[in-house]
Amino acid sequence: MCEDNRNFALASGKSGRDDYAAKFRNNASYQVEWLRRGAIQKVDSIETLMARSKIIPDSILELGCGSGAVIGEIQRRGLASNCYGVDFSEEAIKLIKSSYPKIYAKTADVTKMPNPFDVDAFDIVVVSHTIEHLEDPYGFLQAIEKINFKYLIAEVPLENLFFGKIKSVFKDRKNNSAGHVQFFTSKSFKNIFNKTRYKIIDEYIYAPYFNKETLKFAYGKKSQFKQIQKLLTENWLPRISGPVWIRLYHAHYAVICIKN
Repeated sequence: MCEDNRNFALASGKSGRDDYAAKFRNNASYQVEWLRRGAIQKVDSIETLMARSKIIPDSILELGCGSGAVIGEIQRRGLASNCYGVDFSEEAIKLIKSSYPKIYAKTADVTKMPNPFDVDAFDIVVVSHTIEHLEDPYGFLQAIEKINFKYLIAEVPLENLFFGKIKSVFKDRKNNSAGHVQFFTSKSFKNIFNKTRYKIIDEYIYAPYFNKETLKFAYGKKSQFKQIQKLLTENWLPRISGPVWIRLYHAHYAVICIKN
């Protein structure tokens, strides 16, 4: 599991996923737009792994689909003929059904009902930026083994890198606004899979960044200092110093697996 916190919880006392669901209840329009803007690079990552493994799927299922930003972008690009999404949040599923009516979407707890659809098998299961919200990633991966699929693509942020560890000395990680309860390196993330039946066949790491318009949308009401800081750390530096950035500061890391 995560190298420094096996049973991490938010300072609020909420679970990571309940904190995430509350965001849809309390500020849905902002969450939908923020996730939509961030989905482009996440689907670029999925598409890259598919292309490198020469996968042309008919069906893709996203677990923890939220408002549908990632699976919606997958559908928009025509990466699969049939797209499915499942989330435990009823509020999120209502949003995906209204925004993406051609996506099959259901509310379910996949640790108890891994496949709520009347579909025997899926070509790809996607878990994009969900595992960092879970108190028990290993239990989650074990549960979804019951789904019949050919490939699993999972992506998380890497937040336990050199500067992340330094920041954690001065700032309590439990107060993070994203609701993350797991903080990974690529090694600690792969270690979870080593304890399961999944075999990693490829990996992809990249430095995510946002354009100025998106940063203004997200941080336009913050102080001038905060806006400059975000422009530096979420636009300029990731683009200019990508290889160093992903080793020392922040990265997104994806793996593609088969069942071993």
